[in-house]
Amino acid sequence: MAEAAKNAETAEQLRGEIAELKPQGESDRIDFKLQLAGVRNVKAARALLGDHGNDVDKLKEAEPWLFEATGKHAKGGSAGSGTTGLPNAGAASDEGKTLKHWREIAGLTDDDETKKEG
Repeated sequence: MAEAAKNAETAEQLRGEIAELKPQGESDRIDFKLQLAGVRNVKAARALLGDHGNDVDKLKEAEPWLFEATGKHAKGGSAGSGTTGLPNAGAASDEGKTLKHWREIAGLTDDDETKKEG
């Protein structure tokens, strides 16, 4: 009988802990969704989120200033490009140009290469 009372007490204690953790988990989930959406300031976004039915997409549509820009001209751009979305000015566009550039730096010319082959 004492063991059953102890188990009931433990179960009730666990229910209390779960009840405390649920709101924290929901809060963390909302913060994560905001961060994935590119929010600039989570605290400011959370303050306005209730006005938009707790819908991150609606908030983003109504308050675009609160989120980072997206697309090819966004900060960071696509891989291998500058912030303008264009290739970096000094980047070689193909392997042949790169090889030629390094040969020039090394003091080699195309004539030197053909002499070795011949």
